[in-house]
Amino acid sequence: MDWNQNQAAAIARIRATLSQEELALAEKVKRVNDRYLGLERDKTTNLAFKNLVQSVAWHDPEDENRPGKKRILALCGESGAGKTRALMERMSSIPAMQKYIDEDGAEVNPVLKFDAPSPCTPRLLAVEGLRNLGMPVRESIRENEAWAKFRTALKAHKIVFVVIDEAQHAVVTANSVEAQKIADAFKGMVQMPDWPVRLILAGVPPLAEFLSEHVQLYTRRTAIRFEKLQGDKGLATIGEILSKIADHGEVVISVEDEKELRGRLCHAGAGNFGSIVQMIRGAVELALLECSSEVNDTHFKNMYASYSGCLEEENVFEHPNWHELEPLKAFMRVNDDVPRKRPARGQKKVKFGDRP
Repeated sequence: MDWNQNQAAAIARIRATLSQEELALAEKVKRVNDRYLGLERDKTTNLAFKNLVQSVAWHDPEDENRPGKKRILALCGESGAGKTRALMERMSSIPAMQKYIDEDGAEVNPVLKFDAPSPCTPRLLAVEGLRNLGMPVRESIRENEAWAKFRTALKAHKIVFVVIDEAQHAVVTANSVEAQKIADAFKGMVQMPDWPVRLILAGVPPLAEFLSEHVQLYTRRTAIRFEKLQGDKGLATIGEILSKIADHGEVVISVEDEKELRGRLCHAGAGNFGSIVQMIRGAVELALLECSSEVNDTHFKNMYASYSGCLEEENVFEHPNWHELEPLKAFMRVNDDVPRKRPARGQKKVKFGDRP
């Protein structure tokens, strides 16, 4: 079954139900969301990707075991920091990471990108890589066999760049033995004498700790931390973001106190660049849907209510003492944080679908 064809048909049916004005608005919202917003850290990210690509050009199979070779690039930061978007932006702009036609006339994609599964084990990580290559995998395949097959498949498919998003899934619950197996597998992947592979990982902070704790990875990795927007510099950056997104949407930011709005945005997004961008775009989208050329305080308040699912009195964009609120607990309700009691000894557990 051709899922891409089915998807295109489903989208076409939806588009057929919309008026020309609605389609034009949808395209405008898409353009706003598609624009990439860079930061100063992009210079470091660009240089790291450039060095990673160039390391393939000077790849020397006869000098494979020389220490200190940086063949692993890690993008580390909290959820909502903007790692995945930065990753996709870099990958789309680097010629060496684009599809090409090889000497046999076949199309080759030198990049294999997939998310680490959750829950994850060393075996499941290799199996996920194989499945994303379109390889059949036996349910009974052993861990060492899976990794050996994965490395062979990378060579057969001419994969040079392996990109694993949500890479923390592979290590966050791993015990010391499993963590060592993952470290050894990553080292083995980038240390193949007969094929150059470069590994790009993206994940939340446990990933950075994992890469630092294993010497064989520490000496082979370049780590870029996606820090939070903080202090006056962070607020100034948020002001620039507000202005850029307003220009993209062809609207103006018309709020009572823009300086305070920056603080509320920073607090609501926990200082994470990606989350803050998402909220600003959400408010702009609400204004566009109303055919308004101005984005006001109400748009930000309504955006956050939908974004967080918070109660009205918990809205960071309305509460007078917003800095005292805890945005990450916006979904919680009374008794949500009360641990469930275990059933008394001998008491029958209620199964799903049964009446209590």
